[in-house]
Amino acid sequence: MKRLANIELTNNCKADCSMCPRDALKDFGFIDLQTVDDIVEHLQKYDLSEVSISGRGEPTFHPQLIEILKRLKKLDAPLSLVTTTDGLNERNLHDCLDNLDILRISVSSRDRDTFKKVHRGLNYDKIWHTIEQAIEYDKDKLNIHLVGGQDCFDHLEETIDFFKDRGVKNIHIFPLWNRGGDVKKDQDINEKRKRIVEQYQIDFSEDEYMDGDKVKLLQNPSYCPIGDSSIMVNYKGQMIGCFQDFANRTIVGYVKDKDLNFVAKRGTLLSKMPVCKDCNSRKAVTTKYEEYDEER
Repeated sequence: MKRLANIELTNNCKADCSMCPRDALKDFGFIDLQTVDDIVEHLQKYDLSEVSISGRGEPTFHPQLIEILKRLKKLDAPLSLVTTTDGLNERNLHDCLDNLDILRISVSSRDRDTFKKVHRGLNYDKIWHTIEQAIEYDKDKLNIHLVGGQDCFDHLEETIDFFKDRGVKNIHIFPLWNRGGDVKKDQDINEKRKRIVEQYQIDFSEDEYMDGDKVKLLQNPSYCPIGDSSIMVNYKGQMIGCFQDFANRTIVGYVKDKDLNFVAKRGTLLSKMPVCKDCNSRKAVTTKYEEYDEER
């Protein structure tokens, strides 16, 4: 099975988005180039579906962003980056897009009040100006992540129309998962998400993570399409048991440890990790495959 590799460049971020449990973070920093090289060397032995620059912070704030992109391109897999675009500007936007296969933009709404409610600390005008620049330069590389859960629903039509009118084809709506149990609020919005997908002809975020082989594996109650199908490395070079472990409670090794075989161990870790106990990610990301849960 191919696996998604999540690489965190930094956990620094000036935003305080409503769905992000940043209070779970204990220390902050930026990845260094030696750690990036260790990641490349370590992950070359895995069969990767994608290398995703993501994590707990805003990766575009890293001062060596473009150099890191060039080094990660050595891995034989599509390279993507998840961002609010807060650290992108006229100087680095084109270089960033030129070195990526996919730019995933996390945004909640074109409605100013909704945006401010979800993306606390971000500048509405700056973010949407950068998004428009990215669309103009290379809209085919963009993948829009509609985030914020219930808060973003009321003005979805306006937001979706903005992107569709400009020729952006890849638009996904995300569940409000609780990041390993860190976000304590009602998560039961799956039915409404289904209606939104049908009404506006957009996609579930699940479509990015799952294929036919993975759907079959969902029949195994111990399988998680987030934890079992991905690898997570934080800015320190620590390999984390699951991408949704926001507080880094499940450190299973370091990329500099050349003998670590994380993928082989992953299947035995899931049932033993405390972070899994209160996590809703498995349920949230399998919204459209609920029949498999019912069969069990």
